[in-house]
Amino acid sequence: MRAKEYIACSEASLKHPDQIRQIVDEMLPLRASRQQTVDYYNRKLIADIRLQACLLQKELYEKNNAMQTAEPEEFQMREGEIPVEIAAAVRDELFDVIKDDKTFGYLYFLLGNLRNSQRPTNPIDCVPDERGIVEALKTSRDDYPKSDLAAYLDDDINFAQYQDLTDAGIADEAKLLSWFNNAYRIYDQMRLVKSNPIAAVRVFLDDSSYESQAAKDLTGRFICEIISRTAAEDKRLTRIEEELNRHLPEEASLDGADETAADKAKGSNKIRTAVIYEILNKLGKGKSFNDLSKICNLVAYLTGGSPRKIYNEAQKGIQFTDYHKKELSEVNKILSDLSLGIELKKDKEY
Repeated sequence: MRAKEYIACSEASLKHPDQIRQIVDEMLPLRASRQQTVDYYNRKLIADIRLQACLLQKELYEKNNAMQTAEPEEFQMREGEIPVEIAAAVRDELFDVIKDDKTFGYLYFLLGNLRNSQRPTNPIDCVPDERGIVEALKTSRDDYPKSDLAAYLDDDINFAQYQDLTDAGIADEAKLLSWFNNAYRIYDQMRLVKSNPIAAVRVFLDDSSYESQAAKDLTGRFICEIISRTAAEDKRLTRIEEELNRHLPEEASLDGADETAADKAKGSNKIRTAVIYEILNKLGKGKSFNDLSKICNLVAYLTGGSPRKIYNEAQKGIQFTDYHKKELSEVNKILSDLSLGIELKKDKEY
C-alpha cells in the first residue's frame, strides 16, 4: 500500500497524523535521491538522538574525558524539526506508514537501520534497492507535479497521450505539462478513496480545473487507460474504472468544442471500425488477409480519427456494451437497407 493511501485509510488510528502527513508530503519529491532523503532525515526526524549525543558530549567534557576536550555547543532545536518529546514515536509510526511503499526505500533504510541498532536480536532487512526504488516510482504514478514535460515522456502511456494531445493541436509545453500534472493529481486523489468507487469518481466529476468538458473527458479516458494497463489486478481500481466509464462519452477529443448532435450521429470509432472489418471480410480482404494496422489506417482516413488510437483500440479486440445498443440498431438498419448481408452483434468481439 502506498504511504498516502495508508494515511487516508488509517488516519483515525494514527497518534501523530499531522506530523506524519507533513513528513510524507515533504518527502514525496525527495524519494529518488538517497542524499536528499538523508539530509531530510537528519534535519527533521532525530532531535531526540541529537539531544542524547549533546548530553553525552557535555558529560564527557565535564569529566575531563580525553574524548571530549572542547566544550560542546548547547543543544538547539532546528526550524521545523519534530519535537524531542515525540520524535521517537513519530519515527515508529512513520516506519509503519512507509514500510510497504517501495518508493520510500531510502527512508525505510534509515528508519530500519535505527531499529536494528536498538533491537539487534530481530534485525530488519532494509538495504535499499536503488533500481527497485526507481521502478516503484514509475509504477506508483504519484511522482508529481513535475517541472519538466520531458520527465513525463519516458513512459509509453504518457508518451501516447502526449502524441494525442499534440495531434489535437496543443503544442505549448507549459500547457502540456500542466495537463499531465493535473491528470496525475486527480488520479492520485481518486486512489485515496478507492475503497468507495462512487466517492472516487465524484472526485473527478467535482473537479473544476478544466478549460472545457472535452478536456475533462479526455482526462477521464487517460485515467481509465492507466488503470486498465497498470492496475488490472487491483479490484478496487478496476471498479473505479468501470464506474468512471459510465460517466464518459465513448470517445473524447480536444479537436474542438464538445461533440455536437450531428457529430455523434456519425457513430463511434468502435462501430465504424467494426463496419469496415465486416465490409472487408465480405471482400475477402479482412484481418486474415490484411495487416491490422493497414485496416486501421483506412478507418482513420475515412473517419478522420487518429490511426494510433484506432489501432490501440482494435488491437485489444472491439467489444460492445449497453452504451452502444442504440447505435448498433441504427447502423444495422443502414446496413440492412443496403442489402450487404452484414449485421453487427453486441455479444461478438471484432
